[in-house]
Amino acid sequence: MRMNRRWLAVAFLGMALGWGACGSDAPSPGAGSLPDGGTDAGVSGGPGGGDSGIDAGNTGGADSGVDAGSTGGSDGGTDGGTTVDPALEQGDGVSRETATVGGVSVDRYTWTDAQGRPRTVSLKRESASSHGGYAVQLTYQVKSGASWRTVTVDGTTGGERGYGYFVAHELYRSFDNGSSGTLAGLHGEDDSPLGVGFAVQGTHSAISAGSTSISHTFTQRYPKWGTRVAMADVTATTPAAASAHQKFLVPVSIRWVFQKGMDFPRIDTRVDLSEATAGQLSFDMRGPYGVVEFADSDVNAPLNNVQWGDARGHFTTLAPAAGSLTTQANWTWNEPIGTVRKYHALLARHSSTGVLYEIGLVEMKLGADTGLVHGVYSDNNGTTKAASGHALLSAGFSEGEWSYQSAQYSGLTTASPATGKKFAWGTSPFYGSSLSTVYLSSDFSTPIAAFPASKLLTSRTCLVLGVSTFTDASPKSLTRVTAESASPSCATAEPL
Repeated sequence: MRMNRRWLAVAFLGMALGWGACGSDAPSPGAGSLPDGGTDAGVSGGPGGGDSGIDAGNTGGADSGVDAGSTGGSDGGTDGGTTVDPALEQGDGVSRETATVGGVSVDRYTWTDAQGRPRTVSLKRESASSHGGYAVQLTYQVKSGASWRTVTVDGTTGGERGYGYFVAHELYRSFDNGSSGTLAGLHGEDDSPLGVGFAVQGTHSAISAGSTSISHTFTQRYPKWGTRVAMADVTATTPAAASAHQKFLVPVSIRWVFQKGMDFPRIDTRVDLSEATAGQLSFDMRGPYGVVEFADSDVNAPLNNVQWGDARGHFTTLAPAAGSLTTQANWTWNEPIGTVRKYHALLARHSSTGVLYEIGLVEMKLGADTGLVHGVYSDNNGTTKAASGHALLSAGFSEGEWSYQSAQYSGLTTASPATGKKFAWGTSPFYGSSLSTVYLSSDFSTPIAAFPASKLLTSRTCLVLGVSTFTDASPKSLTRVTAESASPSCATAEPL
């Protein structure tokens, strides 16, 4: 089924308002109370109830305890149970150890990259005091003259601290009572709570002396509101009556993979739709998601540029490499994507050293993967600032038209440098529906498998961290260079 294009302009304006709310530091009223099993087949108990809330995730604080939850699995170990992981497990160029980072109990993974240098990712463990399932610190080394220096990516502070958790925004709908919004909103709940607000179970793969890769998998249940009766077209008017709605607790799995000889870890995200039927749900996938200080832990590092490649084309802002990104920056969005992998990059310049760093995500399809549709509706997709006259975040180019979340929700203004570092992946908001075609602009549509026969939505991304390759003369980020590579330096082992 094809979607109504006129409906899209209104829908994405509304969704932009909802996306902007992702980032409140207020605690979720019921964060973490979601049980790790079963689904809520009934109607919500009303405002303030249950397992969702303000998009704030974990109320946070130091993780003062060591995990001690469920029993271990045959694949190596768990984030909690009667089984206690060894303090250190060493493979061939890969290792796992239990450690504490900024008061947070973590599994720290170390591997040697393509240059034979060590990289680390520290994944927060689930504990009795706070939830886990995401990275709180990452490190890598870069050449500094004749020696090497370590760059630290910090994610231990802030309401959306850390990186790699799951977020999904519900479709913004028109209701039969004349109102518009989300189903979750009708029930007094947040349609896109941060995944850090819900319990996870974590397991890692078995590690032997010959292991050249390691994986760590987190599983959780994530709330999504839908309709009791499947809708053939979710862009049509939706019943507003509470009795017409159903709350699903959708199984989500996130796997981190670290591999000897590869620079970048891979993050696999899988959403299981087996408890729904096509047309009951409609949402996007914004994970991996989070906030980390990727410019060598500099909280004052100003944003420099944003780049992405969606299902249609390449987007880039063109602020000077030595400058800062503002809403007045030049931009282009008219270069076809072709066969290049989808990607998203955010650049920031260290406030004292001037070094330009970046964080990025690159689609990494493996095996029979078909990938997902990346992008939302925007008639700026396919044009430029010069041709449209539209400044970033103006009435002609709203935040909801960006294919991915980053600078538009990080304090971007007309003149002052922005130092927020929100960064996320992103897809079409029609997953779970019966649609077969979606529009990214009035003159561009693409097929979508919104509800696959397998009932599994799988996304794989390389997490790119490094000194940026962007220059005024050659404005391509390290992330775009990686996306264009025939053989990117990204982990390919142990797919979810």
